Amino acid sequence: METVVYLVRHSECAAKSNVNKIKVSDSEQYFNEKAILSVSGEKRAEELSKNKELQNIDAVYSSNYVRALETAKYFALENNTIINIDERLNERRIGNFGTLKGKDFHCLQARDFDFKLSGGESINQTKKRMSDAIKNILMFEAGNRVIVVSHSTAIMSILSAWCTIGHNYEDDVILSYGDETIIDGHFTAPMVFKVVFDGMNVLSVSYLDIV
Repeated sequence: METVVYLVRHSECAAKSNVNKIKVSDSEQYFNEKAILSVSGEKRAEELSKNKELQNIDAVYSSNYVRALETAKYFALENNTIINIDERLNERRIGNFGTLKGKDFHCLQARDFDFKLSGGESINQTKKRMSDAIKNILMFEAGNRVIVVSHSTAIMSILSAWCTIGHNYEDDVILSYGDETIIDGHFTAPMVFKVVFDGMNVLSVSYLDIV
């Protein structure tokens, strides 16, 4: 019995410069979790939910981040269903940079999937919880067509479980499945990947150029 899972990266976020923190947590993690979609991001999410490939969806799952839920709501509305929130689909927690620059962190984590900052997660830790979430979905949604709204690094982490891993000259992660490049080191928002399963076994992984 084939189950089709569409891994959807959330739509475009509003620029940080458009949001002013008056009396909220100073935590960058908190601010990241509460980031909202831009007006154009809302429109793109709605348009994507009406794409022919993404019709007849049986279930919608999402991380608990605001931007993911704001994206997922259009798929739920289009398919007259609810949003199942699973924090295991959340984005990789970065942690505290300290004196490390963001670019250096990116390179270190791209080359070593076990590398993490204080208070943060490694790629492999993120992959483990994403894998647990997907297995759960496959158990409950066998034979169904499922939308899973998540985030760039979280999606990359689970795709790396099924794809061949490489790197470009900028130390970005490159993922390929068979002869097809699935991730070329760059993400857009939104973005869609299609994974077909037979039970718990992966039959195919593809990037859908439909955004």
